[in-house]
Amino acid sequence: MSTTATFSALNPATEQSITGVFPQHTHQDVDLAAKAAQEIAKSYRQTSPAQRSRLLQAIADCLEEQREAIVERANLESALPLARLNGELSRTTAQLRLFADVVEGGLWQEAIFDTANPNREPLPKADIRRQNIAIGPVAVFGASNFPLAFSTAGGDTASALAAGCPVIVKGHPAHPGTSEIVAQCIAKALKSLELPQAIFTLLQGTTHELGQSVVIHPAIKAVGFTGSIHGGRALFDLAQGRPEPIPFYGELGASNPVFILPKRMELHSQSLAEEYLLSMNMGCGQFCTKPAVVFVTKGNETEQFLQTVRQGIAAQQGQTMLTCGIKRNYLEQSEKRAQQQGLTRTQSTPEQGVPAILFETTSNDWRNNPQWQEEIFGPQSIVVVCENDQDMLELSQSLEGSLTATIHAEQDDYQSAQRLISELEEIAGRIVFNGWPTGVEVSYAMVHGGPYPASTMPASTSVGAEAIKRWLRPVAYQSIPEALLPDALKTSNPLNVRRSVDGKTA
Repeated sequence: MSTTATFSALNPATEQSITGVFPQHTHQDVDLAAKAAQEIAKSYRQTSPAQRSRLLQAIADCLEEQREAIVERANLESALPLARLNGELSRTTAQLRLFADVVEGGLWQEAIFDTANPNREPLPKADIRRQNIAIGPVAVFGASNFPLAFSTAGGDTASALAAGCPVIVKGHPAHPGTSEIVAQCIAKALKSLELPQAIFTLLQGTTHELGQSVVIHPAIKAVGFTGSIHGGRALFDLAQGRPEPIPFYGELGASNPVFILPKRMELHSQSLAEEYLLSMNMGCGQFCTKPAVVFVTKGNETEQFLQTVRQGIAAQQGQTMLTCGIKRNYLEQSEKRAQQQGLTRTQSTPEQGVPAILFETTSNDWRNNPQWQEEIFGPQSIVVVCENDQDMLELSQSLEGSLTATIHAEQDDYQSAQRLISELEEIAGRIVFNGWPTGVEVSYAMVHGGPYPASTMPASTSVGAEAIKRWLRPVAYQSIPEALLPDALKTSNPLNVRRSVDGKTA
């Protein structure tokens, strides 16, 4: 790399610099990395599923070997607790191992056959076979709130490497030391398997121009991003404005609405209040699935619920936010919201850290203030008191796209719950029943996405086995001789992949 300028990380708890300097990469460095990735993209795409599986397993092993160093550095750079970071590192290695299984399983290739029929009238039918192939070099942006699971070796990187795409990570400037240690683990894994180092590159820096250079480079064929609506939308527009527009998979903002129906509230008001407090304050409210708005109906039990929540909010201990900038935005946006008519506020008064804040409003005031749907990143949430089930249902019909939507209901509430599900399917990527949305299972069925502004590509997921499909594109092979076909499409089926033949599973 050609850069000479450097930067250091800040400890968000002390607001002091942390030991270590890191390169301020430039557009020249982007060009070098992207061209190197482009040069080896074809050969990496043609590696076997077994080779890519071994790479992912090797990366996971290397991360485990460096667990102590990674977690200690991430703690300094994020102020997240060691227990949380150890859990996040375990999730990161689990994601890598999941995609190792996914790539060897072969379902991602979607091998589809149309059988030839030379005697068909009026025209013969050709032999057509289809599979998915890697889209090419991929850019991944590290996330501020998950320095491991959504960053350098996180889900985007794991799924792209599994698909056969070289990856260029634009590290988040809040945790460059963590990113560097993780990148060294990936480099070690590549070396151990005698694979080109250009399959993975970490670029570091604090400027917006660095990220913009990555997105617009002509060698980049897709982008994965987790972050704010403002930053994500700016990069999305750049990706779409290129001479060759490319897919931009952005996970942006979400209110993650929760609906508590009357019978459920009647039976569980105390536990619901306690669970709500835990969910909204988890990780200082910096989870993308934090419940930012809760809809309830009028009643004595609801008032008991609210009283418990108010008391719990007032008693919250202060927590440190991920960066000084995130803290500043949280305080400014919360105070701006508090000045608006139609809201009441309860908040904690910690000696250190940021306050937890509860806003309350009526359904009528909520209707008149659509801006309250906008996410405030941090330990803040709104409770909307509705007149009845019908009032709640009507409010559900005007919600923006969200990662999740949650319903709390007893059997007596099922008629209303069914109507809510029909509405929430329109706006959410995941619907939760009698639970809380905070936390995302890394699995085969998971959907972590949703209509805008939750994500820029609502037909995709950034978590779970199906995330690999973001980095693939289909190719059909018509009348190709057996000897020239890709292994997944050969009649002999050397990869033993599941196939669809003439519309039926073979």
